Amino acid sequence: MLGKKEKRLRLVLSAVLLALISCRSENGAKPAEPAGPAPPERKALPLDAATNETLKFLAGLPSGSESYRPLRETPAWRDYARGIEANWAAVEEARLKPMAAWAETELAEPFSSAKTVFYPFGGPDFITAYRLFPKAETYILLGLEAVGNLPAFLPMTPAQVEGYLGLMNAALADFFMRSYFITGHMDASLPQLDGVLPVVAFFLAKSGNSVVAVRRADFTPEGGLVETPYPSLDEKAGRPRGIRVDFLPAGTDAVKTLYYFSGDLEDPAFLPQSPFFRYLDGLPEATTFIKSASYLLHYGSFSRIRNIILSKSRYILEDDTGIPYKHFRDGWKVQLYGVYEKPIKDFSNVDQPDLADAYLVPAAAKALPFSLGYHWRSRKDNLLFIRRD
Repeated sequence: MLGKKEKRLRLVLSAVLLALISCRSENGAKPAEPAGPAPPERKALPLDAATNETLKFLAGLPSGSESYRPLRETPAWRDYARGIEANWAAVEEARLKPMAAWAETELAEPFSSAKTVFYPFGGPDFITAYRLFPKAETYILLGLEAVGNLPAFLPMTPAQVEGYLGLMNAALADFFMRSYFITGHMDASLPQLDGVLPVVAFFLAKSGNSVVAVRRADFTPEGGLVETPYPSLDEKAGRPRGIRVDFLPAGTDAVKTLYYFSGDLEDPAFLPQSPFFRYLDGLPEATTFIKSASYLLHYGSFSRIRNIILSKSRYILEDDTGIPYKHFRDGWKVQLYGVYEKPIKDFSNVDQPDLADAYLVPAAAKALPFSLGYHWRSRKDNLLFIRRD
């Protein structure tokens, strides 16, 4: 039991403590609250280490991999890496950075909220869609070119590696110079590279992403997807064929997904009963991006994919090579950017007088602070941001 002195001492100490707490409260300070539970430890996602080393090598990026060290010390890879660094810095400054800053302001809604980005006729051009809509969860790219495979560099001789890097330079040259890929040039370089996947992988690595997994994607008769291990695809089976890449942006733990499908979108091949049609027709609402599309959507023979785009898109960002302006008279709002020029000489009978007239309306078009498309020489580019009304 406590004696009288001990009880009096305890009462005095209690009074002093209460006075101190009261004084701190009057001065705006709050008593310390009990600490909550510690935040859960962030678990590192398993990355595909071998694939990521291949991506870094393709992108001319440094790596601590001992396996690749002999190849990185060759003059061929060093020259390749220096050239890639210079070309990438130039395209960042002239195109990618201004484009991303523009998109954040002018495309504010889809920039921040788009979940699925659909890029038909885009081929391997992942980077443009990614910079325009960096917060999307899924990117779907379509092209005629075969999916292919990533290179196996380690069994190659230095001469073989040098030859492959030369092919990568050739495949990327049009993108660096023009912002798009020329089909004829891809037909010459991509078969030797073994498809578009090396170029897609290059863009993933250069944009700071790491690969979590690579899977093949094939269609069921009903339009679903069957995913199988990456090396299992026999390209001789023909189109359509696809690939799924799950990737992780630097500094996050939110995995994103990129699909690339090789398929023919012209009506005679793109039949309503085909698995490819059923898959695309079953997509959720999307933000669609179209550029440098050879004006294919102007022709009646591409009516089915045009109708899917119109029915599935909440937002469409396109240049004049996309869906003709006349399709957006009712139920859509259109904001014009840049200037309208007649199509370059490679394309005929695809002029749009109504679009030209729309650009002539005072203050109808806003400035476009970067070049993107077929008018790369003159910089007289256009973009249309179209939203469902």
